[in-house]
Amino acid sequence: MMKSSLLMIQELHSSESQLNTIIMLFAFPIGIIMLLSERKSRQKYQAVFDDFQKKVESDKHQNPKEKITLFEEMLHQNRYHITGKSEQEVIGEKKIFSMGYLFIGIGTLYIGLIVYILYYLYFQKPHIVRFYVSQ
Repeated sequence: MMKSSLLMIQELHSSESQLNTIIMLFAFPIGIIMLLSERKSRQKYQAVFDDFQKKVESDKHQNPKEKITLFEEMLHQNRYHITGKSEQEVIGEKKIFSMGYLFIGIGTLYIGLIVYILYYLYFQKPHIVRFYVSQ
């Protein structure tokens, strides 16, 4: 009885180890593909803010204070923290978590995952968006 339960525990541990290895084998290449995709989409992401600024700037019916308010709302809707505000500009920033680096971290024996999370929390520079209003 004791011997069979020990064998069952060893088999369970062996199957967990194999599953873990399979996850790591697939996670690394998936992470690289996701990282490349994220880099391409960053330009599109920034273009949304640039287009919004052009749209607001071209509206001649609003005064500069109303434009600043629109920019603040845009930043709040996208979960940016407003770090600076004046009558001519609004600055917002946000840290963007990378799923590509997350999967690469999982694919490197989980050590990379811990390193990336520490990097994200303490060293990663935030994405900064600046909206200017011309007088």
